[in-house]
Amino acid sequence: MRVAVKFQDMLVTFPSVLALDEERAGNRIRQIAERTPRAEGTFTPYTRERIRGHLFQSNGEEILVIPKPTRLPLGLERVVVAPLSEEGEAVDLRNGVWIRHPAMAGGPRIFDYAREIEEVRRSWAGAFSYLKEDAARRIIALRNPQIGAIHAIHAHWSVSAEPATIVMPTGTGKTETMLSVLVSAPCEKLLVVVPTDALRTQLAEKFLTLGVLKEPDCRVLAPTARCPIVGVLQHIPRSVGEVDEVFGRCHVVVTTSSIAGQCSAEVRDRMAHLCTDLFIDEAHHAEAPTWSAFKEGFRARKVLQFTATPFREDGRPLDGEIIFKYPLKKAQEEGYFKPIRFRPVVEFNPKRSDEKIAAQAIAQLRADFDKGHILMARTENVAHAKEVFKLYAMYPQFNPVQLHTGIKSARQRETARRQIISGESRIVVCVDMLYIRA
Repeated sequence: MRVAVKFQDMLVTFPSVLALDEERAGNRIRQIAERTPRAEGTFTPYTRERIRGHLFQSNGEEILVIPKPTRLPLGLERVVVAPLSEEGEAVDLRNGVWIRHPAMAGGPRIFDYAREIEEVRRSWAGAFSYLKEDAARRIIALRNPQIGAIHAIHAHWSVSAEPATIVMPTGTGKTETMLSVLVSAPCEKLLVVVPTDALRTQLAEKFLTLGVLKEPDCRVLAPTARCPIVGVLQHIPRSVGEVDEVFGRCHVVVTTSSIAGQCSAEVRDRMAHLCTDLFIDEAHHAEAPTWSAFKEGFRARKVLQFTATPFREDGRPLDGEIIFKYPLKKAQEEGYFKPIRFRPVVEFNPKRSDEKIAAQAIAQLRADFDKGHILMARTENVAHAKEVFKLYAMYPQFNPVQLHTGIKSARQRETARRQIISGESRIVVCVDMLYIRA
């Protein structure tokens, strides 16, 4: 890759800086100190003690960018490992990794979790705005259904502590609605339950970054609003002590209904004691008795159910009063949905069906290539996704990627996500549902 000798007046987006990154009882806990900071400045070549890279200088601050990890001399406070190439007037290093930064986790300081959670909540006081988006004026803010849902939730909580249901069609912004409630309420300690591993990963990232609300061009949150400490509960806690070890350190914990449903009564009660709020995403999925018992344990807490339909998969209605329902017709009128063209593929041999679907899909992608379309192959499980990916890997010109929990590397998943958003990858193979937003 060609590296320019000097980049002048470049707008650079750097990776997020983690203030906290640790594991407790096998569960990852993180907090972002700075989310994808941006700065304008100049790159100049840097060579010292066998280290070769580029030094970025902006308003008296210096950041060294090197292509691979290496031993570093003292005196360098900010160092990023990332490939660097000149691309117009902007450089995107979000897929890089900080190996030195004053705000990074792993320093000598003792992390005071309770104090940090309280300071985050204080930073949210007065930081939230109910500003409505305006595409014509390039204002990135809240959508109509989001504003309506947030107001409905606050109105409900002002008169009732009973569980409530919010019905919003897919694509209208349920996740950002959850984030808005977290910040505007603000919730003291929140447990979020989702139906699948894939959604757990994606939703945890949203809460970690505060999603669109914390993007540089979004005007909903004040810049002073800080990101919460987020834990991903990947294992069933074996004791009250393990619950305390994870929940006591987090502002938000995200887990699956499978894990929640298998918790002992003692563990469940401890979670309910520590948490003030419970959010249930994709609440229409059929409820097992064990999961119902878990949810019942949170009756004394504020419980919100988010769903695209008020009916469970077994046909029975959801419990909990429906306090907000955004009509599907209105969502269509406001452009949240686009027409779908169905193309049938007939193949009676199951072993060849994926191959034939792939051939038809590639033909359509080629036909629509100039429109910037992306081909998504959706499978039911990781094993099937890996088999299907082999079919699309035969078309390297479209740079196919996989994005599912079978990809263990968080950095690899983030790279794939960025390649899809940028249009570098035109094929993605995923499992179940895939939510991607720039």
